Amino acid sequence: MAFSSIDPAYLAQQYTQIERSSKDGVLKAQQTRFTTLLSSYQKLETSLGSMQDLLESFTKDKELLSNTASTSADTVLSVTAGSDAVAGNYEIFVQQLAQNHQMSLSFNSTDTLPADGQFELTVAGESFAVDLSALPANAGLTDLASAINNAADNSGVQATVMRSGTQSYLVLTSKESGAANAISMNFVPGADTSGADIGAAVTAATELKAAQDAIVKVGAQNPITVTSASNKLEDVIAGVTIDLKKMQAGTDQPVQISVQQDPKAVEDKLKKFVDSYNALVKQINADPSLKSDTMARSISSQMRQSFQKLYQGATLSSVGIEFDRNGVLSVNSEKMTQALAENPAKVEQMLVADNSLFSGIQDSLEPYTKRFGLMKDKQQTLQASLDMVTEKQKRHDYSMDLVYKRYLSQFTQMQVTIAQLESSMSQFG
Repeated sequence: MAFSSIDPAYLAQQYTQIERSSKDGVLKAQQTRFTTLLSSYQKLETSLGSMQDLLESFTKDKELLSNTASTSADTVLSVTAGSDAVAGNYEIFVQQLAQNHQMSLSFNSTDTLPADGQFELTVAGESFAVDLSALPANAGLTDLASAINNAADNSGVQATVMRSGTQSYLVLTSKESGAANAISMNFVPGADTSGADIGAAVTAATELKAAQDAIVKVGAQNPITVTSASNKLEDVIAGVTIDLKKMQAGTDQPVQISVQQDPKAVEDKLKKFVDSYNALVKQINADPSLKSDTMARSISSQMRQSFQKLYQGATLSSVGIEFDRNGVLSVNSEKMTQALAENPAKVEQMLVADNSLFSGIQDSLEPYTKRFGLMKDKQQTLQASLDMVTEKQKRHDYSMDLVYKRYLSQFTQMQVTIAQLESSMSQFG
């Protein structure tokens, strides 16, 4: 085959590839390394952030313990127990439920309101008034109810209008329950004496529901009487919230309330942390780029060191937080339940208080996870290195493009010269 028939572009490409392949390999390896490590650290930052959020949820209120509460009559009342509730049994008798005060004023359905006058309302010692002259012409009860509800200084009254036959009713309800939130009314007439007689309606007002406090008796013998403006009792039994639903008859037995420690709930909380910790360590160990990186190894090491300290003079293993032979963290249910039964406050202090396990891990991770912390520095450094490699690749590509053009020019000229020689030789054939 004559050299003149060979493609100069193909030859130039092959020679250029031979010349550039060595540096291409180096740059490609660097780009892959920095890209992979950057991606790994971005994922690690997300995982560390999730870990910090989880730890914050534990240490913010320094609460870990959980209690469960039950009642012998959930139709009468319901109960929930906070972490500070004291385990025990209690008896509650619901003598009376708290109520919102409700009053009704009766009017003829065809009547309009006077053009002026002041309708005054007082709730819990706070008064406000509706000026009838500010209402639309020929205003009715609906306009008055709207004015009451929208009054900027409304002290706690909700107004509605009900109708039955030829009668209309302005129903006023206090927004808050309790004896102190009773509604009182007064009408100061103006010059207009036509229309509905609001003064007479106020005088003849009907009480639909009395304003009253809840009354409960705590204890079976010599009970303590407790009153509350609300049917939600939050301070009768420390750490326990009681929602009253139904008044009991005099012959009913007191409702039994039982508050008990809930070790299963504590264990479930701790397992969330254990799962998060194990996943984080696995993420570092399973990623070759992280496992061989100094900073990632340091993060893993610092977290592990937190488990080797004494808290409240005891090891974490004594309360069921322990590692297996493969370095996997777990919760020993039997040890945890026993520790909670013996000294629940100590377990809480060891795990979520100041100078506890969780606060210690938080402190060790904080330099890495803070806004301008080590994780951000690491990623910025990796990105800068990646950008530098990318720039080197661009310069190398440009340089190799010039090499290609030089080879192309040389092989093209060679092809032309050989073609001319072959043509000359053919004349002597």
